[in-house]
Amino acid sequence: MDGRFRPISSSSAPRSEKLLSLVTASFDDAAGLRATAESIAAQTYQAYQWLVVDGGSTDGTRNVLRSFEPLLDDWTSEPDEGVYDAMNRGLRRARGQYVMFLNTGDRLADARVLERIVEALLARPGIDLLFAGTLLHLPTGRRIYRGPRAPRPWLRFGLPAYHQATVVRRAVHLAAPYDLDLKISADYGAIATMMRRGAGTARLDRPIVIRDCGPDNLSERETGTRFRDFVRVQREILERAWPGIAVSLGRLALVHLAYRMLSRPRPLPLKGVWQWPLSIQHRIILLYRTIY
Repeated sequence: MDGRFRPISSSSAPRSEKLLSLVTASFDDAAGLRATAESIAAQTYQAYQWLVVDGGSTDGTRNVLRSFEPLLDDWTSEPDEGVYDAMNRGLRRARGQYVMFLNTGDRLADARVLERIVEALLARPGIDLLFAGTLLHLPTGRRIYRGPRAPRPWLRFGLPAYHQATVVRRAVHLAAPYDLDLKISADYGAIATMMRRGAGTARLDRPIVIRDCGPDNLSERETGTRFRDFVRVQREILERAWPGIAVSLGRLALVHLAYRMLSRPRPLPLKGVWQWPLSIQHRIILLYRTIY
């Protein structure tokens, strides 16, 4: 099923002249989609294109889409091959010079986020990738800021910023879409490919997105696949040797362990990390911030 909303008025830029497209992939997460939409609705900057690519949800997602008709430029709801297939479809449908993927449950950090992103893009007209900061929302209610890392040195360890906090020139991304064979880390593969081809980068050291952390996140449920994807990107795209990969893999294992400790609202089998003294919890948070 297709829906196309929000005719472009004379007070906003024509579709072909949009600077920024927001793409949301969704599937059976009506509550998350509503949270995402509410954060977009609150923005001071309104000259964006927003697309939703839904995988054929049956949970009321379409009702949420209809309730936000004034914000939407385009939406589809039909079966797909997973989140990265949906993101590729959204990338092809987008018309902005730059694209930002804000999937269901992701929220823009405050009302001026898009305004600051546009200012950063206009101040650096030659960049292809803008890496910004993410607020990680823990099940305890605490938030941790993960700022953007220095892109080229950090790429050997993983993404310089979460994909939700990365803004990409659409033409460059179309030449390096998400590889559906990378089930967990297609975002890492795409960014690595763009940077290996010489994409220009910049950083915006401000939080632009809020990301929920939890043990049910896809990358945490599919740990083995995540590690296999990571090695493939390191070998085939970054062309790294095994000794360097081993070091980066060990670091990723520490990141994974720290994330799992931080993202569990209830005790772990090991007596429960949240039953440990606060000083130990703080050390875990410090470890996570340091290595990731």
